[in-house]
Amino acid sequence: MRFGSQAEGSITHTEIVQLGFIRSLAQYFLDTQNGSKIKPDDFRQENTLDGLFQIVHPNWHSEQLKLNTFPLKLAIDTIQVQNALVDLEAATKDLPTAHFDAESFVASNRRVMDLRKKVIEIVKSSKPDFDSALKKIGELLHTLQDFYSHSNWVEMGKTDVNARIGLEENIGRIAEPNQPTCSSNGCQKIKSSCNILEIMFLKTCPMIYYDCKDNILPEILTQGILTSGYYANQYNEKKEPVLKPTNVAKCSHGSIIDTTAHQAPIGGINKDSTKPEYSPHYYFHLKAVQLAIEATQRFFNDLRKDIGNPIFERLFSINPTTTQLGKAAKAIAENEKFRFFSSTFSIGLSTGDAEFQQFLKGVLQKILNIFIGIRRPDTPTYDISDLVNKQPKASKGLRSALIGNDKMTKKKRLGQRRFRWIL
Repeated sequence: MRFGSQAEGSITHTEIVQLGFIRSLAQYFLDTQNGSKIKPDDFRQENTLDGLFQIVHPNWHSEQLKLNTFPLKLAIDTIQVQNALVDLEAATKDLPTAHFDAESFVASNRRVMDLRKKVIEIVKSSKPDFDSALKKIGELLHTLQDFYSHSNWVEMGKTDVNARIGLEENIGRIAEPNQPTCSSNGCQKIKSSCNILEIMFLKTCPMIYYDCKDNILPEILTQGILTSGYYANQYNEKKEPVLKPTNVAKCSHGSIIDTTAHQAPIGGINKDSTKPEYSPHYYFHLKAVQLAIEATQRFFNDLRKDIGNPIFERLFSINPTTTQLGKAAKAIAENEKFRFFSSTFSIGLSTGDAEFQQFLKGVLQKILNIFIGIRRPDTPTYDISDLVNKQPKASKGLRSALIGNDKMTKKKRLGQRRFRWIL
């Protein structure tokens, strides 16, 4: 999310990656531990990643657990970082294809398919570059997850993922270029005051945004036609501007920093956060997150089927080598932190709506605790400012933003402004 406290009640791509993988890892253990004395029900309960390994290795003491899971956590962290960078890198942050924006369903799906193919080719090669494969997985998952927060899939009443994405060319019926998809009806214009951070980043005050309900045309929803919102200042692969049409009533992405939200039809349809300032369809955020987690889990499950358990285990360092353990021991001794991975997040395999919604609220509370001062020694840094080519302008989507911290960092960062990823 963006602008720190204004979007603190939202679950971002980075948490979705981790939660989806924990689910997939639980399924992996269920499939591969049949000959053991482990109870399958243990894996179906809510667990952290550490908890899953503790079930498989009940005799490991805490230091063994920390050492042996470090390489896997580093792999997941690599995916999370690359996922977040899609919103910051010049090549992708304003590219509709990378985010399922502007009704770019064919091209966005092709992007997911191409990245998936590259991942499989890399890990199956005679000299696999697993780090490169992990980064491509991060890029792929960002686009895949955006489908649920940027399209009208949730508004159509869908309760399961779109299983065609990344696997088939046809992912459903798509709105025609000349077909209206949204109206201004149901969008309430709101003005509100700004805090100091918002004044700094928005440059205008008061904030003007829209709370929208039922602004997607009924025939679009009843006929199951896919649409997604346009966003200001986007460009295609040829660096040509992608503009919201003025002669056809198309949806906007919508937020206080999306100027197309003021262009008829006003408002927008994104579900990136729980805040109406950033997401006109904020009330669907948790449903979009639920489906994004399930889609992420399905991707990892399908990838394991495609590459086989031995390569899957090597890709994610599930059984680390002596060399990997040596590097892990050194990193632990030097108190190196992950950028995004958090050992506190847990999830089960249950997909019951009521139970899952309650679980998501628990995740939100954990995220809030991190940023109101309840910090653990293993809290990730949320700092990737050194990886970004240049400090980005405010980005959109289910996307984090770099916010300057008032406090200066110590030691080698003394004198630099620290940037944190605000969730």
